[in-house]
Amino acid sequence: MAPSEPQIRPNERYRRDPELGAAGPGNYASAREYHQVMAAKQGSRKNPVFVRELDKAARRHVVLVAVLRLAVFLAAILFFYFAFPVGGFNESSPAGAWIRLGLVVLAFLVSWALQLRMIVAAEVPQIRAAEAVVETILMFLCLFALLYVSMSVTDPSAFTQPLSRTDALYFTTVTFATVGFGDITPVSQLARAVVTVQMIAGMGAIVLIAKVAFFAAGKRLHG
Repeated sequence: MAPSEPQIRPNERYRRDPELGAAGPGNYASAREYHQVMAAKQGSRKNPVFVRELDKAARRHVVLVAVLRLAVFLAAILFFYFAFPVGGFNESSPAGAWIRLGLVVLAFLVSWALQLRMIVAAEVPQIRAAEAVVETILMFLCLFALLYVSMSVTDPSAFTQPLSRTDALYFTTVTFATVGFGDITPVSQLARAVVTVQMIAGMGAIVLIAKVAFFAAGKRLHG
């Protein structure tokens, strides 16, 4: 006498899936378990690929999407930069500057952690790593520029001239690039201290960020 099949309720019936093999009462306890397995299967990440493995059309598409993402990020970070309120500390009360500098560093580290998570989840990690390097450097520049314009608004004598937001972004960029035209320089002790922190942080920022980003991309590609 053949063993009878386990009985399932009408609301627990489910169909077969050829990719999962026979989907019957002997394989899954209920329809709920079956659909949980299907949801996990559909939500799994795609296998990563190298850029060189893409054909020309796919490569153009990936690069175009990356450029569009960078453009959107640039627009968003510039909007934030020009809209964010400034002010609130001066030479006689430097604690506010150091608190804001700490927040700048914290925001930078949080952003970088999020970038690394996106790299290890990307389908083309090398492209995402390149995006992450550019986006992180843009954020680094804008955060320090906000700090400088805040100092200048509160104390116009902190630099050789009062800084507008454009001036502060320009000064941050030339300092980061180690160009140093000399048209804008820090004057107050507080301004010089913060600029020193930016120079020390900026010296190895590009190399360190790029190494970590592409290391994460390599880990994603090689499992």
